[in-house]
Amino acid sequence: MAIICCIAYCLVGYVSGQGCVRKSFGTNRIVCVCNATYCDNLQAPETLLKSGNFLLYTSSQSGKRLSPISYSVSKTAPSSGNVWQVGSCVTYQEMLGFGGAMTDSVGINLGTISETARQNLLNQYFGPNGIGYTFIRNPMGGTDFSTRFYTYDDGDVDKTLSRFSLANEDFKFKLPYLQYIRTLVPNVKIIATPWSPPTWMVESRNGTEGFTRLKDEYYQVLAYYFVNFLSAYKNNGIDIWGVSSQNEPGDGYYVSFGINSCGYSPDEERKFIANNLGPTLRKYGFGNVTIMDGEEQRPEFPEWAETILRDSTANGYVNGTALHWYFDGVASASRFTTLHNDFQDKFILYTESSYLPDIGQPAVSFGNWTRAEILSSDMIDVFNNWVVGWIDWNMALDTAGGPTYLNNYLDSPIIVNATAQEFYKQPIFYALAHFSKFVPPGSKRIQLNPAPKTTLESVAFLRPDNNVAVILLNQNDDDESIVVKTGSDNYMPVTVAAHTLNTLLYTNQ
Repeated sequence: MAIICCIAYCLVGYVSGQGCVRKSFGTNRIVCVCNATYCDNLQAPETLLKSGNFLLYTSSQSGKRLSPISYSVSKTAPSSGNVWQVGSCVTYQEMLGFGGAMTDSVGINLGTISETARQNLLNQYFGPNGIGYTFIRNPMGGTDFSTRFYTYDDGDVDKTLSRFSLANEDFKFKLPYLQYIRTLVPNVKIIATPWSPPTWMVESRNGTEGFTRLKDEYYQVLAYYFVNFLSAYKNNGIDIWGVSSQNEPGDGYYVSFGINSCGYSPDEERKFIANNLGPTLRKYGFGNVTIMDGEEQRPEFPEWAETILRDSTANGYVNGTALHWYFDGVASASRFTTLHNDFQDKFILYTESSYLPDIGQPAVSFGNWTRAEILSSDMIDVFNNWVVGWIDWNMALDTAGGPTYLNNYLDSPIIVNATAQEFYKQPIFYALAHFSKFVPPGSKRIQLNPAPKTTLESVAFLRPDNNVAVILLNQNDDDESIVVKTGSDNYMPVTVAAHTLNTLLYTNQ
């Protein structure tokens, strides 16, 4: 396999604004360091793709981070080897995109570094040399990743919502950054989701503790609350693309859950969407806003979504189902294929993912490659089962994994070190990038037939620019050599090294 050209890339140090400046936290525990003056950027891969060649981008346990090499395409069939067939004429779901969440904690961390460093950080996700994010999940009010509990109408009962107003947090930690991101990605899709309505709307509330079912008499008032929020953000220059009725609605039925919540059963969420949220948004000029059901975990599917979508009225308002990934290991992703087959006009979108720390362990695990492999494996699995996109949780947290007023510390793709005025891109950042940078909105998953007995995990997409991206994950201790064959009988021999994530890019012919 002859290398035609090796694209200039530096794994350590500064080379033409592209290389990762590495910081080690132990054996095979590498982060890439960025600050106000430098960050490794990712040039648009299509600009590097030459006729007759293909690109292979690799990130590895040993420290490679989206390292690209160009190889020649062969017209000669290999005499031996594991041949994988790509069928670009057989297409499946169209991808909506990738993104992350703009919580208060993210905004707080952005404010702890200089303006230039802050722009560098946001550009890593949304800029022209970033990783191609086109989604933002924006909480309606406070979450566990805030410094206090709050909604937009706190206090005594206020059935007319006369007190409704955005919080200081919106003006300080969310709206300015959303407005900046809009300059980078004008058509960015923003999803708004409440963690809790005002406490006077729910039963048995004691701060964040307790059973938090929405009272029946406030279903319509809550629908107006959504309209007020959408109007307030629109008045501040931010149009909301989509909403879901509640973050993890099942949490409100856990008496000691302890995190901002509001409980719905599937049937209660169905009633709210069908009788209140859907018709109210249409009545008040927000009928173009995408409505998603769910925001629950994989084990609840497809039963939760089916309860809502089998109701003809609710079905008429709902565009898709939102999912969280925290319990993916409990149930097979094949249930998404079942849901898709039953409701082919409704998309399935992951809207939250983050690592829960093991008991007694710090939330932030610097340079943890295993987490990148777990995340990539799950993304490949769900995309092969009709999921149309992936939105991560907090885009940037501090070195402890916060702030969070409930001590619910978590890891993040980017960790901010305010003391040093720098930020660290974790392996999970690059794991997300292997998908988000190479699979833009409008890409379609295509047929990929691996050779028998392979140990690699894989998925393939045909992009709108007629390039094909094949994502290959090797979680094993041994390399595996394969040959990717296209429908036009082009052959691309690739050695997929042990413990690597790879994106192969070529022009479809």
